[in-house]
Amino acid sequence: MPYFERAGVRLFYADYPPPAGARPPLNLLLVHGLWGAAEGWIHQIPALRAHHRTVAVDLRGHGRSCAPPSGYDLGDHAEDLAALIRRADLGPAVVVGHSMGCSVATVLASRHPELVRALAMIDPDYAGDPGEREWMARLADDLDGPDADRIVQDLISERFHTPATPGHLRTWHLLEVLAQPAWVRAQAFRHSAFGPGSLRFRPEAEPVLRQRHRPVLAFHRHAARAEVERLCLPRDHSEIVRRPGAGHFLHQEQPDEVNGALIRWLAALPR
Repeated sequence: MPYFERAGVRLFYADYPPPAGARPPLNLLLVHGLWGAAEGWIHQIPALRAHHRTVAVDLRGHGRSCAPPSGYDLGDHAEDLAALIRRADLGPAVVVGHSMGCSVATVLASRHPELVRALAMIDPDYAGDPGEREWMARLADDLDGPDADRIVQDLISERFHTPATPGHLRTWHLLEVLAQPAWVRAQAFRHSAFGPGSLRFRPEAEPVLRQRHRPVLAFHRHAARAEVERLCLPRDHSEIVRRPGAGHFLHQEQPDEVNGALIRWLAALPR
């Protein structure tokens, strides 16, 4: 699997070509969420590569990519993706994001619209309730503290999982998050929530969401965030899929439903 380097940071990506003889494929770039990695897309990659070129990246500080001492703002991640799209000749790409990956993809689309054909967003972390700022600031401090491992696992169990989340996914997520050094987890969280250009809260997110002039498919489990999305969607070829009651990792909990909706939407995109 290939690596590329930008500004001294070595980044990993997995590149899956479409089968020979497939109809003209799209170029898909899969972007995981906070504390995740490319293998979080294991349910999507086989389905998508049957039709399209599919690339899954490890963001800086995640997975097999390097963890520099700084550079974890959304803009840093977005510029990494822009460099990858150019290097791997993916442009314009359909960027499929989960959680923080949706915020990164949104910043990418606002800065480099020529590199983005469309956006598919799975339980985005953007446009949240600004009333949570104080709680999230305390959490950011706690993630820098001595009990960081316990705190991050409790966070995933309490806010990302539901009673319907399968046991094997619960185990995977709780182990996966410990693969990162605590300082990387803390930096990545603090910058995603409070760094320059953060989209975590609605007042900052909404103007940037309105700058997306490409089709958007968005899967939402929270009604309030879905409503913000609806108000900001481009008109053509955009839609919202509501999945109330799902966990945060809904593409892993409900892979058949997510894959089916995604493949149908991709097939309808103008070439």
